[in-house]
Amino acid sequence: MLDEFTTSPKELLFDFTEEIPSSEIAFSCATCDYCHTACPKDISFQEVFKEAKIEHAKDDVVLKKYGYNAVLLHQKSSFSKMFTAKTKFAIGEYKNMAFMPGCALSSYSPELVQKIYNHLGKKLPGINMLQQCCGQPTRVVGDMKRFKNLYSKLEYDIDYMKVDTVVTACENCYMSLKEFSPDTKVVSLYEVLEVHGIPEQKIGAYKDFEKVALHDPCPTRHEKVLHTSTRKLLNTIGLEFEEFKKNKEKTECCGSGGMLELTNPKLAKQQMSSRVNQTSCNTIVSYCQSCSESMIKGGKNGVHILDYIFQDDIQKDFTQKKNGVVKKWFNRYKSKKMIEELE
Repeated sequence: MLDEFTTSPKELLFDFTEEIPSSEIAFSCATCDYCHTACPKDISFQEVFKEAKIEHAKDDVVLKKYGYNAVLLHQKSSFSKMFTAKTKFAIGEYKNMAFMPGCALSSYSPELVQKIYNHLGKKLPGINMLQQCCGQPTRVVGDMKRFKNLYSKLEYDIDYMKVDTVVTACENCYMSLKEFSPDTKVVSLYEVLEVHGIPEQKIGAYKDFEKVALHDPCPTRHEKVLHTSTRKLLNTIGLEFEEFKKNKEKTECCGSGGMLELTNPKLAKQQMSSRVNQTSCNTIVSYCQSCSESMIKGGKNGVHILDYIFQDDIQKDFTQKKNGVVKKWFNRYKSKKMIEELE
């Protein structure tokens, strides 16, 4: 992102305030906060650009320039009755908990979501299911007015279900709940699987597979418990992996952060290609579905860690199915119908 506009952080801030239209730079930020981690002066460009986005987002004309119509359509559909569902079980030791897979995972594979829930149901009797969006797309582009309105629907569902703990498979959902729902406990699915176990047939199942690289999603930058649990899970299934040089708190964005594929698609593609070429491994594993898809777009084989844990008969040449936009929405609808049948 820095190279796109100038040669140094100081010059970038000068260009941001004086030379280049501030919206162009602000909407080219992936909001991954790596700059803050690396900066010796403790300056967070993400915060600078976040405030700028919020100001620009008050003008729909500016937002539409950066593909916001697509975001609005996505969010309107994501929060609609057609693609959302929830349960409200009255019995079971874990009736106070709900599993929230997230939009991306439901779009990828409703069958995978159901297998995960079935496993959780055995380990955590009474756990509920919640298919809802966290509103992250509107938040990262600075449209806080619409975000608060949309996020209130998620809060309503949590309150209606009478759950106090949400188990998330999506890192964006994890961080959104952590920041905007302080009275709700949020737990990563990967931490739950580490503690309560995975399907027995998957223990040591991949010891003969080719080594993979592990990519940490940038929202988890400071979430050490996720770093630890995902690595323990990879060890449990016997999958040999190597670390990126920039990993954990220093991880790089996959290229899809900050809705970059809409606001600056050229930059998003460059970042995807840059990230995948930081390893010689053919397969890159992540614990974020959006990141897995970015690895594929960057030219490598992107696989979700949940594929290895829950998909049947994983072969050494396993690749994710490539779903188009229509197929993704259809998958979300199938996931919603599955949840409704749990009642």
